[in-house]
Amino acid sequence: MPSFLFRAACGLCLFLVIVAAKWATFDRFGSPMPDWDQWDAEASALLVPWLEGDPAFWGHLVAAHNEHRIVLTKLQALALTVANGQWDARLEAVVNAMLHGLVAWGLWGLAARRWTGFPLAAFWVVLAVVTGLPLGWQNVLGGFHSQQYWLLGLSIATVGLLPFARAGSARWWVGVGAAGLALFSMGSGLLAAAAASGLVAVRWARRETSARDALATLAVATVVVGAGWLLRVKVPWHEGMQVRTAADFLSSLVHSLQWPWREQDWAAVVLWLPWTLVACGRLRPRARGEAPHPRDDHALLVTGIGGWVLLQVAATAYARGAGGGYPASRYMDTLAVGVVANALALLHLLGGARPRLIRGLGVLWLAGLAAGLLPLVRDTFRSDLQDARTYYRKAEGYVRRYLATGDAGHLIPPDIPYPSVEGLVDRLTIPSLRELLPVPLRTPPALLPLAAEPGAFRLNDARGWTTPDAPRHGLSPATAALDYGVTWGSHGPDGAAGRGAWRSAVLPGPARRWLRFETAGQPGAAGVALELRAADDDRVLARVVPSREPGDTWRAAYVRAPAGPYRIVARDDSAAHWLAFSGPVEMGGLSHAAWQATKHAGTLLGIALVLSLALGLVALGRRRRPAG
Repeated sequence: MPSFLFRAACGLCLFLVIVAAKWATFDRFGSPMPDWDQWDAEASALLVPWLEGDPAFWGHLVAAHNEHRIVLTKLQALALTVANGQWDARLEAVVNAMLHGLVAWGLWGLAARRWTGFPLAAFWVVLAVVTGLPLGWQNVLGGFHSQQYWLLGLSIATVGLLPFARAGSARWWVGVGAAGLALFSMGSGLLAAAAASGLVAVRWARRETSARDALATLAVATVVVGAGWLLRVKVPWHEGMQVRTAADFLSSLVHSLQWPWREQDWAAVVLWLPWTLVACGRLRPRARGEAPHPRDDHALLVTGIGGWVLLQVAATAYARGAGGGYPASRYMDTLAVGVVANALALLHLLGGARPRLIRGLGVLWLAGLAAGLLPLVRDTFRSDLQDARTYYRKAEGYVRRYLATGDAGHLIPPDIPYPSVEGLVDRLTIPSLRELLPVPLRTPPALLPLAAEPGAFRLNDARGWTTPDAPRHGLSPATAALDYGVTWGSHGPDGAAGRGAWRSAVLPGPARRWLRFETAGQPGAAGVALELRAADDDRVLARVVPSREPGDTWRAAYVRAPAGPYRIVARDDSAAHWLAFSGPVEMGGLSHAAWQATKHAGTLLGIALVLSLALGLVALGRRRRPAG
């Protein structure tokens, strides 16, 4: 296999490992429910104005959200919602994982073009670990957090392209575009252009670029930084988070630089030592007569990436450093880029003098990184993600109960997806927004029977009942009523022996591509069926069968939505089986694809890891193959 194809295959495997790991994390701990800032930045300021044809829509799009102008996040959310016909945080998170995977693939490409062998393989592992593990779990679970990934990708592109390209070239213009777009990712987007201008100044001072190219790039960077400064916004409700003392600022700064360690300030020195060595060596004045070396640009790129992380850390320490605490998980993906910058620095140092000493430093650095990651990963899975899952399940239930009854008493803080009950109710009463809600929150339509044999299928209305006390008409004694749901079931006084059929009134053709039913009993068993039939000629359009038999539990079954009006027909001709079902909830096509992606993410992760191992063995075989 040619080397460039091998590097591309390694990059693809890295992308798949990262994306699958994030999808698997979301599947276990996340929720399609929009959460907190999404109800303002995406709902009130974006989707509602778009749906209602508000002439001020474009103003809403570029308006600041807190201190940030998250235009790219808003456009991504709008595009996904319009294409899907439904507002779904799971779909957003699935796309976000792919954005982060592309960022990691780009970092891999920077390294793979310059280095080979075991050190490059170790870099692949470091990149996969710090990017694939849910260390920044708020970004993994939060569909709204795409701005973090847009900031990373555009900033790295700016630092990697703008200082090194000839002014006016295609690469230079891509760097200019990335620098400009970074302003609309987060409030700190201007720091990418600031870092790039520093690199250009170094190259110009050391006579590594022409004055024309340097001045053109510095002019663009100055304009971008100036525009970012003019676009900045201060919000009174966040002033309490700003740092007040130099001690708090330094404490916050060190706590970020020592990541992934906690309570070990010395780790900041150890983990940033490789980058410091490269940066100091690259920024020293050039001796008279010393010619530029091809490795100089590599060193300057490493310096720029790490320098950008330091600027981000300083900005965060200032804006969120009150009390000098530890960084929130949403900032950890940026801190992970700092780890990557130091890994790149080690690769660079290995190609210079004293490689044996640098190998020893690399081993110690990797050991220190691993020792810091282990407790962080443990706490993330044992505490943070478990708490997140508990919160999401409670919040889903509370919102679903409110939507089923209209009683705001079901919205119990703090386990609701908005800071206040009143604000959440205001948003949930907007008809156009309510129509966009994702599957866990949607209320199924009321199913009216057209005809039913006496005693065959019984109505069970659990709205207004707590689950343990809810009635269980049509359900087996071991089957709990569907939480605040309306169902029909064939389990009767004689157990599963009852027989009969049930037919709904005509339902209009769904607006979305999939329908989701909750089922219990043995749907699909001999003599038992749940079907969609055409309203005009009663032909069978689809059979509703879950992937596994639910028995005495509830299990979702998905079926493609019919193109026109239809009926739901249930039949139980078996003396040994029974069936219960809810009304259908509509699901967008992209929502269904995102659900499938997260559902099967574990399998995808296993395949990606096996392929990665196979590529590693191929590389090892190449290395050991004798010449000739």
